[in-house]
Amino acid sequence: MSRRGVILALIAAVLVIGVTFFAGWMAVRETRRTAEAVFTPREQQIDLSAVVTRVRALNRLETASMRVVHVSTITQSYELVPNAFAGDELTFFAAGDVIAGIDLSQLKAEDVRRDVDGTIVVRLPPPLILVSRIDNRESRVLNRKTGLFRRADMNLESRARQYAEQGIRNEAVNKGILPLASQNAEVKVAELLHTFGFQRVRCEAATASPSRG
Repeated sequence: MSRRGVILALIAAVLVIGVTFFAGWMAVRETRRTAEAVFTPREQQIDLSAVVTRVRALNRLETASMRVVHVSTITQSYELVPNAFAGDELTFFAAGDVIAGIDLSQLKAEDVRRDVDGTIVVRLPPPLILVSRIDNRESRVLNRKTGLFRRADMNLESRARQYAEQGIRNEAVNKGILPLASQNAEVKVAELLHTFGFQRVRCEAATASPSRG
């Protein structure tokens, strides 16, 4: 081999060694970065007041609904006069909707905490009835009896409707709409907080309240 060939071979060998060394150095550097990312603990600062602010911004959250029917009778009578002569009786069939949920504007700073394992714990407000309404298209008077000497009370039907609205509300409570609303609220609020970037979330339910806000 000529002198020129030897020099070219040495240059090529040096280049190969240099490229190999550089590639190896880059591989070691990338491996070190990966190891640091895997084994170095990540520290995350969570402002609990920000959690409260975000959750309260959701305001009223509807989480359960029921379709309820209610039949009631309202009667006007006199103690000494038979109903056949002076009574007024109305039987009303009511169909309506009851919606329950939670009022997140009631959430307080002490209702949100962070456990030692990093879990965000939210104690939700008690569930309540948010809406109860009668469907006028399906509600109707089933029967009306007015005494022979009695003029029908024109306001009796409106009072029967008011009574029926309270009736469908009570019926929904008896069927368990409030516990259902509470369970659904726990799931929904947890899902919403996950979308805010919080990985570990647990919601706790408060005692149910039948009153409407």
